Amino acid sequence: LRMMRESALVIFAASATSLLLDRMPAAPLAVSCRWPLLQVPVPCMIVEQLRSAATAASDALQVSAAAAVVEKKIAEKLRKVQEKNTIPERYATLIQSFFTSYMMEIFRAGGDMDKYEAILTSLMKRVLETAKDPYAFEPYHQAIREPFDYYDLGCSFAEGMVDANASKIMGLDQASKMAEQIANGDNVILLANHQSEADPQIFSVLLDPIMPGFAERTVFVAGDRVTTDLLAMPFSMGRNLLCIFSKKHVDHPPELKSHKQRHNRRVMKKMQEMLTAGGQCIWVAPSGGRDRPNSVGEFQVAQFDSKSIEMFRLMSDKANRPTHFYPLSMFTYPICPPPVQVGGEIGETRTVKYAPAALHFAEEVDLSRFAEGCLTNDFPRDCTTAESRELLRENLSRHIHGIVAENYRALSAVLEPMIR
Repeated sequence: LRMMRESALVIFAASATSLLLDRMPAAPLAVSCRWPLLQVPVPCMIVEQLRSAATAASDALQVSAAAAVVEKKIAEKLRKVQEKNTIPERYATLIQSFFTSYMMEIFRAGGDMDKYEAILTSLMKRVLETAKDPYAFEPYHQAIREPFDYYDLGCSFAEGMVDANASKIMGLDQASKMAEQIANGDNVILLANHQSEADPQIFSVLLDPIMPGFAERTVFVAGDRVTTDLLAMPFSMGRNLLCIFSKKHVDHPPELKSHKQRHNRRVMKKMQEMLTAGGQCIWVAPSGGRDRPNSVGEFQVAQFDSKSIEMFRLMSDKANRPTHFYPLSMFTYPICPPPVQVGGEIGETRTVKYAPAALHFAEEVDLSRFAEGCLTNDFPRDCTTAESRELLRENLSRHIHGIVAENYRALSAVLEPMIR
């Protein structure tokens, strides 16, 4: 009853203020305005503040009403689905909150509600299918495009959350250079920071209109979270993935450690075959996880694992094909931010926001400037024993991380002020 009374007061106040302001013409702030109903002069600054307050109250009421409708519709959809399908209870709650968050952002952004409700309905159907029969990802998973196009589903879903007009892509000349190198049979390794589960989809949304096929063919090194989580699975099924168990998760649970290690060896073998064949573009996050905010809430590029970068360098040496290493900075966290907790259980809570995103492709790293320690006698070729292998790989890792972090800060400085 208290909430109803407060809502009624807000509605009355907004309506009354609107009525009074409608009776009064707009005027410059520097003069006084005569309020017809009161017959007294009122400073225009106050009138404009009242006008803004009325508009804000009206907007808030619209959003509140839309939220109630959206939440009710999604709850009803979910209830009907649960009558015919079994969904783990925690996932039912996650689906409702995630889908409600998504549709409310579409509403706030002025998007086509019918279009994105249809996309959401299709996604829900795929989530239910994977809940009933979880998809088993091979070490190398190729995007499923038929009979159902999972790539298109993921991109269409992400497109609704990306403010394309405010988004940025820097270093497109470098991306064009990569495309030429790949076409010539060379390999390209993108060494990127990682901020959102939706990074592959956002990558496509930004690049597909201007570089068709580039993002679509890119292979992403993916951890086990995106291949085992029911909500993430349909999106992952639409991407080319090298599916690994990250070092953070290999040891847990202990009884699966040997299985996970065998799986990772199969992934390394497959990746070596791909690099030897050539013409590959592989995206990897050397940090092994998503960036997180610091103590004051600012997102920073997580530290890179020097062993991860060294592994790609060694594999490229063994492939005997030209392999080009490019730093890539990604600003994507506002759209689908990671949870504060690192390494929580599968099935994390998700929120989404309509926001701009950005990419910055830096120039190719000249590896000849960075000596490489010897793994065995004279391998890699021209390796050195004059300095420790650990020190040499740290030098390269710090250099690449520094480029990614610097370019990320520049993107952040431009885009952060645009985020509501």
